Amino acid sequence: MLLKKAQKESLVQNIVAQIEEAIFDGTYKAGDKLPSLSRLHDILGASQGTLREAFRILAQKGLIEVKLGSKGGAYVKESNSKPVAEGLALLIRQGKISYEDLAEFRKVVEAGLMRLVIQKATQKDVEKLEGLLQKLKPCLNKGSDGWSDFLNIEVQIRKQLIRISENSMYEAVLIPIHENIITYGRKLAKDKETRPDKAFHDWSQIIEAVSSGDVDTAVSVTKRHIDRYVKVISAQMAAK
Repeated sequence: MLLKKAQKESLVQNIVAQIEEAIFDGTYKAGDKLPSLSRLHDILGASQGTLREAFRILAQKGLIEVKLGSKGGAYVKESNSKPVAEGLALLIRQGKISYEDLAEFRKVVEAGLMRLVIQKATQKDVEKLEGLLQKLKPCLNKGSDGWSDFLNIEVQIRKQLIRISENSMYEAVLIPIHENIITYGRKLAKDKETRPDKAFHDWSQIIEAVSSGDVDTAVSVTKRHIDRYVKVISAQMAAK
């Protein structure tokens, strides 16, 4: 895509859109240096201040990186899922996504994840999951004191399941969810409906289902596990 003189209306956004399109269509590839501000001024007819603002927006979107020094300039960044993960993490931490919506989403997505995991899991993968399951056992007799450790190991189990799937979309979406919903889980330490022994039983069944290739059990127990948490958290929030 060739850059052209920008339209007068919404000049910054027009420049941002043009450079975005030039990156998306491959005119500028990862690692390429964009034309200098003076060159872009000639091409686009915009002031350097306007161009700097456009660069700022593009950098916020994770499309370019502005470097200083003798090799300074605006460079196209390699695409990755980090901006998506960071944005999702902020939404969860700030409570912008209700736990009910999050749980509903998880049940659909994690059901698909479990089907893929069972297709791809090797004996070595199962052994890693069983090793993590064993790490949960010492947490069971510590009451609320063991709950935090239990939750942290649960996150490790979920990450291992995501790794087994070898699917970058699950990684981009589910890892930030599981790393941040732990803030909800910490509120459940004293609730009898979410005792670690019940969660341990769930994970025992899920990992056994992965080992035996039992898709139906893996999916149904995963959904039950999520439903139990959302029921208790919803009740706690309603009581406040």
